[in-house]
Amino acid sequence: MTQLCQRISIAALLAAMPAIATAEQVTISSPDRSISITGELVSFDDSVYVMQTELGELRLSRDTTICDGAACPAAAGNLEMVVSVSETDKTELLQALVNGFATKQNLVGWSFPDDNGGVARVELRDSTMTTIEGNVDISVQPTLAGFQQLVAGGVDMNISTSPVPASIADAVVASGRVDLRDERRERVVALDALVPVIHPNNPVRSVSLEELAQIAAGRIRNWSELGGENAPIRMLLPSEGSTLDDAFAELVLEPNRVRLRRSAERSESESQAASTVASDENAITITSLSGHGDTEVLPIRQSCGPLAYANDFSIKAEEYPLSQRVYAYTADDGQTGTQSNFLQYLTSADAQAMIQGAGYVDQTIVTQPISLQGTRMTSAILSATTGSTLGLVQNFARDLATADRLSTTFRFTSGSARLDTKSQDDVERMVAYLNSPEARNRDILVIGFTDDVGRFDLNERLALLRATSVRDALVGSAAGDALAGRVSVSTYGPLAPVGCNTTADGRESNRRVEIWLR
Repeated sequence: MTQLCQRISIAALLAAMPAIATAEQVTISSPDRSISITGELVSFDDSVYVMQTELGELRLSRDTTICDGAACPAAAGNLEMVVSVSETDKTELLQALVNGFATKQNLVGWSFPDDNGGVARVELRDSTMTTIEGNVDISVQPTLAGFQQLVAGGVDMNISTSPVPASIADAVVASGRVDLRDERRERVVALDALVPVIHPNNPVRSVSLEELAQIAAGRIRNWSELGGENAPIRMLLPSEGSTLDDAFAELVLEPNRVRLRRSAERSESESQAASTVASDENAITITSLSGHGDTEVLPIRQSCGPLAYANDFSIKAEEYPLSQRVYAYTADDGQTGTQSNFLQYLTSADAQAMIQGAGYVDQTIVTQPISLQGTRMTSAILSATTGSTLGLVQNFARDLATADRLSTTFRFTSGSARLDTKSQDDVERMVAYLNSPEARNRDILVIGFTDDVGRFDLNERLALLRATSVRDALVGSAAGDALAGRVSVSTYGPLAPVGCNTTADGRESNRRVEIWLR
């Protein structure tokens, strides 16, 4: 309440209000919705709300708050944005987010298609559909071109499944401008994954990343080599130079040191590839989970452990080996009040249903009981090579015997205890969940893990440092003080890996902090 009062005292200096009585109930919240207050809306002058509450009459700035309720006025008409996206299907994601934001502002999103089946523009209109209150123009550009446009000021935001290239980010910093990688400019708005897909009638039930690379290179040519029928494999690769093509090369081809054959067949788009595979029992392609259509998604067979399925939990935990983040980048802090509110909305709880409806994986926290985590117990046992580490595995099993794991997983760079930008947003989501009715009466276990590079005792120490930093971030957040008495911290170092420590991506997956409820 102290923070709310501070915001209120600042807002009270902004304007004197005309007394136009509406006397209807509304809720005014901070942009992250960690602070809110409900009362009767007395008047509004396009910049300041006047509310009658239990605390008396309050004046709140529209630019720094969000209004919920039927009496909330429509948004000011200044959401003028130009956004670049890396693939056509991302236009539909952006369309869904703009529509959701419009609804929160008592407006309606009206979309205009482009020539490639995507969305070129979304207008924000009033309830009569006659007055345009804002618009978002959308262009599809290759990943590199999108970032170059962002830096040059040609677009206000760039949405991509690839993080900003270090060369571009470093050059911007060297020129004396902002760092695109900080938490004010790099936002993770959704999650997705690359998936290998086949016809539903194909009897093959799994594939390894190495086998995918060999198929793409033309070295595995017949389904019988994978345990299937004696039939030639038709491999459709993503459109050359697309984000999918780049990701497939980075995550599958390069680690396996494979070059594509020149005669490789390529698809024009994700939808075209999925449609082809759905009609050809001998075809296989790589697509995004959000664009797999009516095909069958193959699980990934890992060299060091069990199958990896592209399901909701594994992608939210970023433990599926081909998981992807959908980033939204902005280049400066010059947004108007409505633009700033839209950027806050992108990672809000309200946006998650829109993200899921667009076919992507949202960031809502879900739980999974230890009974469904059998594969991790297997990997924990296999990773215990001495009597002392086997004892730690027993402690691990005992500690979590009646616990549920939460899907949000906090990650770190190698040798670091600093949260990345996604994890910083995850803290607020996690605190809200831990304070919710379904979780507030349970103990919270914050458990740190590492990869297996280096000495076991040093890895344990680093994992404990990471777990402690997460605990401190949770307890130190706006609503985190209520968690302090419920949180305990522990570490199991490199035990219970979720990825293969023989690969860079696997080691990155293993550098994590998990949250469990008991």
